Amino acid sequence: MVLKPAEMQRVAVIGLKDERQRILSILYDLGVIQIEPISKSALEFLRSGSEDINTREVLEELLRIRAVKSALPPGPQEKTAFSSLGDLISVSKSINIDGEVNRLVKEQSRLLSKMDELSNRTELVRKLSYVKEDLSIFDLESATAFFGSLSRESYDSLYKSLSSIENVITYSVGRTQDKEGKKDLVNIVVVVPSAQLDKFGSAIQKADVRLERIPKLKGKPDEVLSRLATERQSIEQELKDIEAKLRKLSERYYTAISSVEEQLSIEAKKFEVTNSLGFTDNAFVMEGWVPEDRYKELEKVLQRDSPNTNLLRIRGEGEPPTLLENPKQLRFFESFIRFYSIPIEEELDPTLIFAFTFPIFFGLMLGDVGYGLAILGISFWIINRLNHPGGKTIVPKFLRSFAGRIFRPSQFKKLAMAMIPGAVLGVIFGFLFNEYFGFPLNQYLFHYLNTSMHSSLLPSSGAFLDPVSSGGLKTLLLFAGYVGLFEVSLGLVIGMLNGYWEHNRKHSIGKLGWLLVAWGISLFGLNLLHGGSMSPATNPILGVYIGAIIAGLGLIAFGEGPRSLIELPSIISHILSFTRILGILLASVILAEVIDKIFEGELPASSAHVTVAGIGFAIVGIIILIFGQMFNLVLAMFEPGVQGARLIYVEFFSKFFHGSGRPFSPFRGGRTYTVSEIEMMDSRVSKSKVPSGVSPEIRPPTS
Repeated sequence: MVLKPAEMQRVAVIGLKDERQRILSILYDLGVIQIEPISKSALEFLRSGSEDINTREVLEELLRIRAVKSALPPGPQEKTAFSSLGDLISVSKSINIDGEVNRLVKEQSRLLSKMDELSNRTELVRKLSYVKEDLSIFDLESATAFFGSLSRESYDSLYKSLSSIENVITYSVGRTQDKEGKKDLVNIVVVVPSAQLDKFGSAIQKADVRLERIPKLKGKPDEVLSRLATERQSIEQELKDIEAKLRKLSERYYTAISSVEEQLSIEAKKFEVTNSLGFTDNAFVMEGWVPEDRYKELEKVLQRDSPNTNLLRIRGEGEPPTLLENPKQLRFFESFIRFYSIPIEEELDPTLIFAFTFPIFFGLMLGDVGYGLAILGISFWIINRLNHPGGKTIVPKFLRSFAGRIFRPSQFKKLAMAMIPGAVLGVIFGFLFNEYFGFPLNQYLFHYLNTSMHSSLLPSSGAFLDPVSSGGLKTLLLFAGYVGLFEVSLGLVIGMLNGYWEHNRKHSIGKLGWLLVAWGISLFGLNLLHGGSMSPATNPILGVYIGAIIAGLGLIAFGEGPRSLIELPSIISHILSFTRILGILLASVILAEVIDKIFEGELPASSAHVTVAGIGFAIVGIIILIFGQMFNLVLAMFEPGVQGARLIYVEFFSKFFHGSGRPFSPFRGGRTYTVSEIEMMDSRVSKSKVPSGVSPEIRPPTS
């Protein structure tokens, strides 16, 4: 079990200036070092900034190649390698198809625009199909004709606005329906004199309607539609010819373009970190942070692939970055820790503790088999939906848009994964509490089992612990208190360990004092609740509790100062705050039972008393049941999560977690179309063989 972030080591990489690009490629492919600016003490002997690097040429080529790639359809892919930066630039410049691609893309855009124009014109002519005359009648020298499909309200508003404009002619030409087939629309033609166009524009703006200008058309509607269809076929053929030419270019150049674009992107990233390097006349120096357990790997690779490069351990300046290392199955819980703050290297990583306690709190506050199964189903649906995007969904668009503004898809997936173990525990606790959407069902099963086994092992009430009974309420209240005492104590113990790791003795002593006070007050309170004697003479153990409180106060004053004693009430409030677990549980259980009682009360007492009014009340009861349970389900999804996380963040983390760390961001990236520097070095070592399926060096495509 990992309880602390990975230990980091500050290192310096010293190598020959001529080998700088290759070493950066090795570090990029390894992805184990976070490059930092050169320390101030070293800068006294070094020059900063990039030297002898033509960054402009690389960036210009990258932009050009990306533009070409975006215009081509995907083509064949193959991993390729480049022997040097010069070779990369040479291959990039040999891909000189920019002019042809730009010409084809422009022509394609022109034809697509023309296709859209034809579609709009075709739709307009179809709407004018009621006209039996030549459509050139709308081509007037002193006036302009407009067409539109308006609702009755919009038509009345427009007609009223146009009444004040002279010589405007309005034709109402029948009715159609909107695209959804829900509303009747009025088709109108409006003829406006040229001198009145400004007033007409103000009128349609005031009426909030949209009209389409009728273009120049010759021939009857059927003739015009036939010509438009022929023209459309011609454009479609031209588009197919352009797509064929682009596919042919892609087949010839896509492999080269993809590999060049990827390698140029890597070179651009290498240039970005070059400003963090230091230089002499013949060498360069790089500093950064490396995880201690990856140091030997980095050292071995540099010794093998770059013997002239030295890797040195140095004393770090400032706080090292934080690399959280947790089991892969629980790594998604790290996002909850990052939401609060990132621990520094000396602090404990609370990810595993969060992963253990959060589901327990969630399940306890949920405590219902039905809600637990529903949340499980919703969580799996969210995960499956995000893993396989697209397709139809029953979620309304406005709700999807609202959710997208709150969280990114990856965050929703992590939330769903975090709710799964909590929902499973909610099902288990719900079975113990005999809660199924508020309905008790266990007693029927238990009666059958007890009868068949001729025993009474299972409770006849169906609940192993009834949260709304006086006994169950007392038990759960004490349990919540014990959970609070345990969580607060664990946080204080971890705070003591952090003080030890940080060599802060007083900090550890102060946390020990708070621990003694917490236990002393808690045990004193339990003695009072159980009716124990309050006299140390008759109850000696009471003196131990009081002594623990007094000793704790002294240790707090010594470790954290006398002023810290004003926070004494907070230690009690933090312990008692965990009773909200019971509060959230009771709120959900009681609300579900109230909804169920209302539903049952609306049902007829028996089939003999069924009436029309009774059926109506039953329908109302069903509606209340469905919407009430949906409302409670929404609360069951969010309240346990919010309150469970709050208990951990506020009552637990505040005892030991300071945070303010910065994440470990190594210099690295992925490769899809290019061979890594390490793979090329391995191939050279293996009798100069290139990895299977990889070309050792990409050459300019032949014309």
